[in-house]
Amino acid sequence: MTSGGRLPDPPSDARHSLPERIGRLYFRVALPMVAASLLVGAVGATPASQRVIGGLAVLSLLTAALHLLLPIRLHDPLRRLFPLLTIAFVTVVAGLSGPGGLRGDALLLSIVLLLGPGTVLAWTLLFMDDARIGRLTGLGLTASATLLLWRWQQSGLQPTLTGNTPLLMLVVCLTVVLYGAAFTDINRRYADGERQRRRDPLTGLLNRRAFDEDSRASGPDRWALAVLDIDHFKRVNDTHGHTAGDRVLRGVADVILDVLAGRGQVYRWGGEEFAVLLPGLPGSDHTDLTVQAAALIEDIRAEVARRAFTGGQRVTLSAGLSLSAAGEPLQAAFERADSALRRAKTSGRDRVVLAPPPGRPPAPP
Repeated sequence: MTSGGRLPDPPSDARHSLPERIGRLYFRVALPMVAASLLVGAVGATPASQRVIGGLAVLSLLTAALHLLLPIRLHDPLRRLFPLLTIAFVTVVAGLSGPGGLRGDALLLSIVLLLGPGTVLAWTLLFMDDARIGRLTGLGLTASATLLLWRWQQSGLQPTLTGNTPLLMLVVCLTVVLYGAAFTDINRRYADGERQRRRDPLTGLLNRRAFDEDSRASGPDRWALAVLDIDHFKRVNDTHGHTAGDRVLRGVADVILDVLAGRGQVYRWGGEEFAVLLPGLPGSDHTDLTVQAAALIEDIRAEVARRAFTGGQRVTLSAGLSLSAAGEPLQAAFERADSALRRAKTSGRDRVVLAPPPGRPPAPP
């Protein structure tokens, strides 16, 4: 087979990432609901309270609108900017409060006591992928809200529940920050464990368990699936030792990743065998996917044959390539690719053999 066109990059899955999904829930659902509640609660409030509540509501609604209108690549900067603006807003209100300034009332006090700890918790979840930012923003809001309540208390606001509401706010918010940090750490450890469970410890590639899970997940209607095997790998182990064999396995895995450049998934199937899963893109037909996938696997085979691995060792690859029919289980495509790999081995090795379409018998070697 000769080298030809390459598979285009698959669509980004950023919109399905955990930070993006949590961000959409927070900015497009939680913030508008909070803003609406603030505006309803401001009816009949004092003019000073209405200015504070209105400013906070406008900030929330504007951020929610920007999250809806901006492209996904700008969602993360917006996610990091909004807590800073909120902390700055609360700090400015605190600076304007105190004796001779803005006097808090029961409505404003209720809003701070309700939104303060709740927002700290929400930001912990919002930055679940960056626990340090979550802690810093939570501590920043805790400090500014505590300062605000202290300034209001200095101006004469004395709630009936306790004589030291600023201390209560400080303790509650710090407790939320600590519990949020613990939750984030537990989630990180769980996610790390799940990632390790799906990884081959030698090559760092996805493993057979990951292939089984991914093959059951929803995805494109059509896939290209290649099974690759290092030719005469037993000779490497017998001649140079298993440590050298491990280096060859890692080197071949690196070549596959370099050539694919993120256009598919690579799995270590077992031993010296690898599987490559290439998604068919919307609008591509059977012929397009066949030509592009065959060229890509041929590039992998040729690059491995050119490389000299640790100690000057050279190896070759044989590969079988199959395409899945629409709605067909990937296991069926894998069996055809594995059969094509066996034909590549028996016909001389160091080559790529394309499996016939579903329902058609294989060509004689």
